Amino acid sequence: MPSFSRRWWGLALGCCLGAGTSMAQTPPSAPPASAPSQPLTVLHWWTSAGERQAFDDLSQHLIGQGLSWRSEAVHGGGGGAAGRVLQVRTLSQDPPHVAQLVGRRLTEWAQLGLVLPLTSIAQSAQWQNTMFPIVWQSIYSHDKVLAAPLGVHRTNWLYYNEHLWRAHKLPAPTSWDAVESAARQLTAAGVQPLAWSDEPWQVLTVFEALLLGEAGASQYAQMVSATPGATWTTEPVRKALQRLRWLRGLNPGSASDLPWYTAGRLVYQGKAGMMLMGDWLGGEFKAWGFRPGTDFGCVPTPSTAGMHLYSVDSLAMLATRQRKEVEQWRLADALVQPATQTAFNQAKGSVPVRHDMDPSQLDVCAQQSWRALKDAQQPKLPSVAHRMAAQEMLKDELGATLARFVKNPAVTVEQAQQRLVNIVHGLN
Repeated sequence: MPSFSRRWWGLALGCCLGAGTSMAQTPPSAPPASAPSQPLTVLHWWTSAGERQAFDDLSQHLIGQGLSWRSEAVHGGGGGAAGRVLQVRTLSQDPPHVAQLVGRRLTEWAQLGLVLPLTSIAQSAQWQNTMFPIVWQSIYSHDKVLAAPLGVHRTNWLYYNEHLWRAHKLPAPTSWDAVESAARQLTAAGVQPLAWSDEPWQVLTVFEALLLGEAGASQYAQMVSATPGATWTTEPVRKALQRLRWLRGLNPGSASDLPWYTAGRLVYQGKAGMMLMGDWLGGEFKAWGFRPGTDFGCVPTPSTAGMHLYSVDSLAMLATRQRKEVEQWRLADALVQPATQTAFNQAKGSVPVRHDMDPSQLDVCAQQSWRALKDAQQPKLPSVAHRMAAQEMLKDELGATLARFVKNPAVTVEQAQQRLVNIVHGLN
């Protein structure tokens, strides 16, 4: 968080919006079907072409159910800017009715009494029985359901331009050897091997996938747990940092904090061959008319096949002075219904939060992700970069450290690793 501490922030919100807890009344067992629908303000960070398409598809579907909302989109990759806007508006006692809150940030806001619980609605609609376990865990805390989940993202994807791969007769980049071979051939042909950005959250997204590949599911889970022990001093961290620097070295020149969709457009245009990014990039490609399986391919980041790094999109209903509970409960109920899930996730690139849906409605990349979630034998690991496994300040510090590391060759692998150890263990 900027300039003020977490403790001050919690106290400030608690003082300014102490009434939030009293407003968070328990809803009826089911939302009244006859309740009049009023527009709700929704603060979110879905601003790219693919994200806007998903939001518009979702909005149109909800209008058909008599529900409406007003979009309050905040630009800025990774949701950091949206989080700051939400903080300011809440401290000004003017929060939106609905906000995109995910993972640890969702839990923190709920602990301050600012989130309407959806427990009765979830029980009535049997959310726990129809959702993937990791989804349920992400929205359930202290016997309360905190948000309506919209989709599950997989963050350990490698996307590549199928036209370039066919033209150069390249094998799918399923291993690091294949990636290195492709990089050499593309460089020789005058094509940038890898689309890249030095934006901290993007660097952290790449690094955590590399770390998962080097450490394996069990050790990665220990690393991102509340008590990581000495795991960050180990060899997998060093190797992941070495790989990260090698990947950055495929794109020599001045450091650039490109928005993720701008970097992705280089792959779409054939100016770059590959990009490591979450599956929202697949949704962006589709919004541009780039077809999965024909124009672009997708494989898990090398060494992570059979493992699913996840982030869950969710919308929280906030306690406000306008008393919109009925509309908020109706919206939450509608968001989890199968048709709504399909409308949103087909455009977003993610997969529905429900395990009782037909995956054939999804594209070929999303089908891989859905099967991985469905398979009890495939480990599902929470993303640090996307708030599933770390508080905001920790995530930001890790991203900033990694960004400095890739930008500055003078920072050694050993120095970067020690800094990561210090951050994780709360040392200065």
